[in-house]
Amino acid sequence: RVWEHMCKVGIKPNLYAFTILVSIYIGKGNHAMVDAVLHDMLSKQIKPTAVTFNAIISACVRNNMGGNAFEWFHRMKMKGVEPNEITYQMLIEALVQDGKPRLAYEMYMKACSQGLQLPAKSYDTVLEACKAYGSVVDLTTLGPRPSKGVEPIRIENSFSSFSQFKDLPSSSHHFAGIGMYGFFGYRMAR
Repeated sequence: RVWEHMCKVGIKPNLYAFTILVSIYIGKGNHAMVDAVLHDMLSKQIKPTAVTFNAIISACVRNNMGGNAFEWFHRMKMKGVEPNEITYQMLIEALVQDGKPRLAYEMYMKACSQGLQLPAKSYDTVLEACKAYGSVVDLTTLGPRPSKGVEPIRIENSFSSFSQFKDLPSSSHHFAGIGMYGFFGYRMAR
């Protein structure tokens, strides 16, 4: 219905429109429509990007579909789309939601080994999840906690409600929306 309405009101198919559609459909749990939209994108020579897959993974996290987020991460890689810092941050949240702290730890380490700089929040999420689930983490391998600054925040309805970390000072400023890197939220620490 959404796609039909978009066409009816004259919205031309572009990467932005397709990305919004996949986010809506995955949020509703309609994987078949996500596949159909991705297929339609390709038929129109519009290649899905990290933004597209980040929108899908973000919607999985917001809707407590952690296992699906990991599946979409693999599909992203199979399509030749490289994950970025935002992808890994959301994937870590999803894996923790799904009760897989060791896999979250492995994804954190994989991102770091690829030279990606994940925020301190991802580091904290991995540590807290491993602690909560009784997994052992070698801090010498994990490395030091990343420094603070501007960093992505947790996605709504994610592991953050379970976490004991309360490091969001009242003096922080928040903003969120759809940007060139997908659905995001940032915290600017003072």
